[in-house]
Amino acid sequence: MSSRRLQGHVSTTVFRPSGGVPAGVGGKRNEVPDELCPICKRSKYLNPDMEFQINPECYHPMCSNCVINIFKSGPTQCPHAGCNIILRQKGFRTPWYKDLEVEREVDIRKRVNAIFNMVQDDFETLRDWNDYLQNVEDLTFNLIQGDEAERTKAEMELAAYEKKHREEIEMNKKKGKEAEQLRKKRDADVVEASRLRRLEERDEEMRAKAEEAKIGDEVMEALARGESGTAAEIQARIVARKKAQVAKISGSHYASLLDGGLSIRGLKVKGKKYDDDDDEDDSGPYDPFGGLRNEPTRYVLHDSYDFPHLDDAKHNDNHRVPGYSVQEFYARALFEAFAGLGVSIGDEKAGDSLALGTAGAEAAAQNNQTLETAMKGSASSSRMQIDDVFG
Repeated sequence: MSSRRLQGHVSTTVFRPSGGVPAGVGGKRNEVPDELCPICKRSKYLNPDMEFQINPECYHPMCSNCVINIFKSGPTQCPHAGCNIILRQKGFRTPWYKDLEVEREVDIRKRVNAIFNMVQDDFETLRDWNDYLQNVEDLTFNLIQGDEAERTKAEMELAAYEKKHREEIEMNKKKGKEAEQLRKKRDADVVEASRLRRLEERDEEMRAKAEEAKIGDEVMEALARGESGTAAEIQARIVARKKAQVAKISGSHYASLLDGGLSIRGLKVKGKKYDDDDDEDDSGPYDPFGGLRNEPTRYVLHDSYDFPHLDDAKHNDNHRVPGYSVQEFYARALFEAFAGLGVSIGDEKAGDSLALGTAGAEAAAQNNQTLETAMKGSASSSRMQIDDVFG
């Protein structure tokens, strides 16, 4: 009676073949058994070391003893009723999840992602990357939740893509491994830096406590000797004396390093005046623009000018309301009129004097003219004429 009662509580699970959606009898979810093996009916209560395993070919659970006893002699048909898939012992493993539907979905997604392993940097636009992700998700959904025809079609598409892009898949796998190694190294560096920082903070705290205790002992000794002042005043004097000693030791240490031959070539000597510092005045506040000013130096910009063409722009709201500024027109017109007047063409073209003389000599030889006449003709022909902006 007890045996029949135990057998009555065993849920018989019916699975579809590889790629199918496992479906439980009576609407129950397909889960790894907690107590009884569905094949040998052994109880985990009497066998605490019993472990349930599955094979990704059909996801039928059974205990490890059944796997060894049934498949140790070679490939054999799955012992679950209605399952005709041939299984091998090396294909069995312990499931990660109790829900076998989740286990199956995770396995399918791993297999698909191992083939469709491209990253966003491989695509020209974000739209192409999103379309690629959508196609992969549609294919994955058909493998997980599709019917027999959809699963078969998805398997064919997956196999065709893997065969066509085998080299790219292997290359992306290599890049992924390198990126994963780099990520692990970066994480390890962060952990190591954090550990060293904690050690440094701990050592600093210990040194501070030791120094504080040492100062306290010195204060007590000073009070015992009968020094003048309160405990706070004595402590302040001790701290000041220690700071002075540290500063003196640091100064002598750096001086000894310099005297011992530690030198850096090319450094400016403090207090010495250099040619590039003649125009610099360090007495005033710091100027990030280096003395550059935007105010015009060759003309004075007035608020208004007598220009009839701008009367409508001054008084008509159709011009003023949209934001047209007469003052901006004045500033731009004067800037364009005076732009370039401070440029010396002769200084910038000093290097072209040799070429100009050669051209003059050639012209003199051809036209029986003197070199001086040719030079004057070349200079007069290259004279620049300036048009009036307001003309």
